[in-house]
Amino acid sequence: MFTRLRSTRGITIIETTVMLSVLFIIAGAMSPIVSESVTTARAVRAKNDAAMIAMGLINLQKDMGGDALAYSATAAVAQSLSLPDVLATAGEAPAIDDREVASDSDAGLLSFLSGLGQTQRGGGNALRDGGARAARRALRRKWRESNTGSLDDHLMTNKRGYRYRRPGEYGGWNGPYVSAPVTGDPWGKRYMINTQFLDGRSTAADDNGEPRRAVFVVSPGANGIVETPFEQAITEAHAFGDDIVVRIQ
Repeated sequence: MFTRLRSTRGITIIETTVMLSVLFIIAGAMSPIVSESVTTARAVRAKNDAAMIAMGLINLQKDMGGDALAYSATAAVAQSLSLPDVLATAGEAPAIDDREVASDSDAGLLSFLSGLGQTQRGGGNALRDGGARAARRALRRKWRESNTGSLDDHLMTNKRGYRYRRPGEYGGWNGPYVSAPVTGDPWGKRYMINTQFLDGRSTAADDNGEPRRAVFVVSPGANGIVETPFEQAITEAHAFGDDIVVRIQ
């Protein structure tokens, strides 16, 4: 009887403590892996969303090309489409971190800024007088300080009032250009496009010989801070920090 009772006894407190300790150790070891997997999955989703937005805007530009051709050869596509300086999705406005962390990848941007300081509109004093660091800060702040419009008004609905495509015609609004309204990136922030510089050309310089500006869809990434400058030369443009960026032009 003693042998039978001993074989059916419950788990002791010491055994329970050991088991829980092992489980906590396993959970602690797995936590960084799970967190990294979640972050990676969100970054992949943000990249896919940004690519979808970029393709939608490109298709809008193609469909409205007939209307754009009615303007002079030097007219920017953004002007002919009546696009604001920035198109943005729903979501919270990204934070702007004015702390400056220089890197080796800044060389192209600094070269661009040195010439930009003489011609930049709406911030030229900061570019000339504040130096490169102030210039970078000013160009990041422009994401929030520029005239901003709703992306859905152009890609999901025709709220802007473009001419609709008629049967048998090539040009005209033929949306929606995205499958569903984009409610923000995986971290709840806006996707933003610096549509001010959209011009549809294929050259590196404009008619005045100045570098054309790159156009991209930007998510501020996991830290919620937009770090990519609003204005970059098309030949030197790249993402900064952990921003998720898809180039359009």
